[in-house]
Amino acid sequence: MNVKRVALAAALFLTAGLWAQDAADNYRGAGVSKADDIPFPADSAVTGLVTLGVSVTNTGAVQNVAVVRDLPPLTAVAQDALKTWQFAPAVKNGRMVAGNVRLEIVFNPYNPGDTGLPGGAEPMATDADGGDAEFQPAQLETAAFATYPENTVASGTIVLQLNVNASGGVTGARVFKGAGPLAGAATRTVKSWKFTPATYKGTAVASTVPVAFVFASPAQGTQ
Repeated sequence: MNVKRVALAAALFLTAGLWAQDAADNYRGAGVSKADDIPFPADSAVTGLVTLGVSVTNTGAVQNVAVVRDLPPLTAVAQDALKTWQFAPAVKNGRMVAGNVRLEIVFNPYNPGDTGLPGGAEPMATDADGGDAEFQPAQLETAAFATYPENTVASGTIVLQLNVNASGGVTGARVFKGAGPLAGAATRTVKSWKFTPATYKGTAVASTVPVAFVFASPAQGTQ
């Protein structure tokens, strides 16, 4: 094979790899910095998944909360709860900038009959004044409910930060809020989740995805 062609191909491959790495290194998406509990409505038997898109300013203030995946009446409960959450702005080339955060909120039943959750939400619309059009958050494709752990009567909200790679796989999950058996159940479950990866300037990149599991009390008897 021609030595010059081999050298040129190697240079192009290296350049493409460095560009993709540079895209990821120079942009860090906005994220959650403080999360409070999300209540599980006591008067509702509805369970499932709500997806919200939050536009965050360059100071971390919430500018807008868009509904990406709707599930009444749980959507309104989730939106109201997010009013007390705090966010960190995106960072681009070392500067804080406006950004978008996509949150997956699972209202997890006590005894999930069907472990599958709906995926395939629409791409998040970017507000001209509330985000970077070059970045699109990861989109959930497939998910599952967490199995409620035995020998516990715990309830409440568990918030995880998922590491999603450029292929859409979950490579790690850090517990941001909560502890105990509920956190363990949620962490085990998200390992099987699959995403369409985030993109920056049209290139798939690794990203951090916040996920909240809202567990009802066993006494509430959600199914």
